[in-house]
Amino acid sequence: MNTFQKQLSEKFEKPFLEIYQFAYSASRRYKTYNIPKRTGGNRIISQPSKELKEYQRYLITKVFSKFPIHESVYSYQDGKNIKGMALNHVNKRFLLRVDFKSFFPSIKGEYIRGFLVKNIELYELSLSKNDITLINMFVCKSNQLSIGAPSSPIISNILLYELDSYLSEICTNLNIIYTRYADDMYFSTNQTNQLEKILPLLKEYLKSFYIKLVVNEDKNIFTSKKRRQIVTGLILTTDGNISVGKNKKREIKSLIYQYIKQTISSADLNYLKGYLPYLYSIEPSYIDILKRKYTEKIICKLLPLKQDI
Repeated sequence: MNTFQKQLSEKFEKPFLEIYQFAYSASRRYKTYNIPKRTGGNRIISQPSKELKEYQRYLITKVFSKFPIHESVYSYQDGKNIKGMALNHVNKRFLLRVDFKSFFPSIKGEYIRGFLVKNIELYELSLSKNDITLINMFVCKSNQLSIGAPSSPIISNILLYELDSYLSEICTNLNIIYTRYADDMYFSTNQTNQLEKILPLLKEYLKSFYIKLVVNEDKNIFTSKKRRQIVTGLILTTDGNISVGKNKKREIKSLIYQYIKQTISSADLNYLKGYLPYLYSIEPSYIDILKRKYTEKIICKLLPLKQDI
């Protein structure tokens, strides 16, 4: 056994042969189910078994965390979130959203293996080709990334570093702001006729990019200040702030009313308790409005005890 294999055996207190056999069967250790999308249709989620998740999380720390993620990326990183990303685009006259079809499944095992082989010496990782094959088996389901595996987000981010660097550079030259959250890319500017240059440049670059990503033409959205601008579900307001929007606030008020009248379902109550801290992180002033309307006692009951409001 080499160093990496010994570390795996020591970490999980198993013979390496047993670990290898587990990795070989990893694709069968997922629970797959569908959840409805907000825009219609279903999203396929493949949830790894508890033990497989432990291996994936170990590989995040031991291997994948060693690689850089571009500063324009706001997804799946400590200290970064959709609010921070949205703030990049406030007070911009024009906004373009672009996303990819089947983002995680488009990232195949051969891309991950090729990336690791290319970069192990640069980042001083002691991995053999057999180790890389083992890693690939642990993080892929049927030789592709899945939605639901804890390792999928960081792998997608590090493998897209070259694409993010390219887009960031051309956007800087065009006076455009670029950010990405998973497969959602946002471009904004105050200059006319600039955003129309992005799609042709992106599509041309993707022709030679080693990951075969396809732009989802049905989801490309161009908006201006004349229309409502939305970044990852947050509304960019005309006064330079961000908001969850009137519809979501109306929904939350309705749920609070149901809670007071004791007619709220357990599922809706869990949703409300989960959403209020998020609402506080986006629009803390609106929590004060809710306090005045429904009393501080009611709102504090619905928020987690550790929430500082």
